[in-house]
Amino acid sequence: MAVKWRLLDTGALDAANNMALEKVLLDSCVGGARLNTLHLLEFKPCVLLGYSQVLSDEVNEDFCMENGIEINRRISGGGCIYMDAGTLGWEIIAKKGEQGIPGNLQDMYGKLCGGVVLALSSYGIEASYRPLNDVEVRGRKISGTGGAEQGDSFIFHGTILVDFNAEIMAGALKMPVKKQRYKHLSGFMTRTVCMRELLGCAPPIFEVKARLVDAFAEILDTEFEPSGLTQAERDALDVELPLFRSPEWVNYR
Repeated sequence: MAVKWRLLDTGALDAANNMALEKVLLDSCVGGARLNTLHLLEFKPCVLLGYSQVLSDEVNEDFCMENGIEINRRISGGGCIYMDAGTLGWEIIAKKGEQGIPGNLQDMYGKLCGGVVLALSSYGIEASYRPLNDVEVRGRKISGTGGAEQGDSFIFHGTILVDFNAEIMAGALKMPVKKQRYKHLSGFMTRTVCMRELLGCAPPIFEVKARLVDAFAEILDTEFEPSGLTQAERDALDVELPLFRSPEWVNYR
């Protein structure tokens, strides 16, 4: 019998709201509410640092300021990434050992990335999971993932590159040496692919969302019920947002 999870779609938000929401949702799950959730996110142009990264090492701050690109920091580790309207974000927030969630970390990564593989297959895209936490199409990454644990709960989040502006990405993220920018951009495009390139046009985000929800429902044997934030979560978001909007958070490391 399929268990019921919350489907939370918060639309396009700025980076501070999206990053604060990740903390709020994980805290809420840890707090005993048992709101296992599939959260769908959209992004305004932003650069997101991994939790332990150093801002000055990773981001071209002047370029970001000139181009209206927000800079923020995730609660999870990993590398610095550029996000915009062409990137669909998704995340699973749940109790460890919940029905359908493998206890072994690597098995869990493989199963949850399988939701992305299944959604892409509905478009005729032959994607596959590459350990530890990527989804690729013929060796080129179309989805990267990561996560964090807290108490008895976890967050596992990722992206689907529906469309992508590699030139903006190359300007926003620092290159080791300026003259290497073209080489870096060329290498990135060789290693990465988006749905627009594979299909000839970018499918609408709402359609990709729907197919992803169906895929996760099948993978997890779950029935998703659309819902919003609880009042406690809205109150917690009001408390957390000032920190996530602060220079202290962005410059944390």
